[in-house]
Order: sequence, then C-alpha cells, then structure tokens
Amino acid sequence: MPARALISVALLLGGLCSLPAKANPANCLQAPERVKACPHKLYRAVQLAGMSKPALTCICVTDFAQLLTTPADATERLAQFRRKQQLTEHLQQDVEPILEILRRAP
Repeated sequence: MPARALISVALLLGGLCSLPAKANPANCLQAPERVKACPHKLYRAVQLAGMSKPALTCICVTDFAQLLTTPADATERLAQFRRKQQLTEHLQQDVEPILEILRRAP
C-alpha cells in the first residue's frame, strides 16, 4: 500500500477513535439517580430543544431502556409515565425526541 494511502487510513482511524471524546461525557443524558458510569452509552449528532445547531451528544441507553418497551399492563404504563416525567424534569426537555433517536439506533 502506498505511503499516502497508509496516512489516509491512519487519519481516518484516528478521527473515528476520537469521535466520542469530543462529546462531553459529563453532559451525558442520563437518569438523575445514576452515580456510576453508564454501562451502555450511545453517541449521536443531534439537535435537541435548546440547541442552536446539531452537536455530538451522549445518551445513556440503560437509563431510557424501560421507556422503549411496550407496557404489559396499566401498572407498567403508569411506571413508564412517571419515569418519563422524572427524566423530562431532570433533563428540562421532552424525552420523546431522545426516545426516537434510541428507536432508530441499530
């Protein structure tokens, strides 16, 4: 492989490896009760409410997982509703756009 191609591949891999580092993990969208590191983070370029332009954003998938399932009964439906309210209050924005991002994630 020519030297120029090797340099291009190295730059590409270096850029991909450092991509999540550009998002501020301290600003990861997560539950207020989380005290340990999130075990399943997702980084996406998004533009949520209050953002002037799209930015790389960290989402703690683990904290939103309960809201991605279909409730089996009224008790689970109420638990999901309360969880949505709690996260909406903590994040000070509607969680539905975040859930849409997670539903599209592979």
